[in-house]
Amino acid sequence: MTLTHLQYELMLFSRNYLKPHHSKEQVLDRSAYVLLSRLEFAEPLTLKEVSEALGLDASTIHRQSSALLKAAHLEHVAPGQGQVARRVRPTVAGLAALAETRRIFEQGLESVVGNWPEPKQEQFESLLRDFNEQVEALEGKRWPRPYGT
Repeated sequence: MTLTHLQYELMLFSRNYLKPHHSKEQVLDRSAYVLLSRLEFAEPLTLKEVSEALGLDASTIHRQSSALLKAAHLEHVAPGQGQVARRVRPTVAGLAALAETRRIFEQGLESVVGNWPEPKQEQFESLLRDFNEQVEALEGKRWPRPYGT
């Protein structure tokens, strides 16, 4: 029964976690937020590498990256020595939009868990990290984290 309840709560969590209910400010859409977050702490990647890292098909990545290139949130990087494919990385404007979206999401998170005692917040973060790291291990795709492992 625990897994039944857990999967239901995760469905609700996925519905709620990146919605800025409290704010009318403009935020990046979910796909832009995830793609820029993946590139933020990594070396520039080819679109094929982005596709593999996110587990999405190439057409989806091309569509998402095209929108980010058009918005000047992503830029092409010339291929390095011995490389053929161009790589992409966030622009200064893309990183600023990402930081602003993250700030808005953190404000929303504060309104939900801000009154929880610090140990409960830490436990929640720890359980989420354990869950995500287990998924990453099963997929063989580690997600870079700015705060280490």
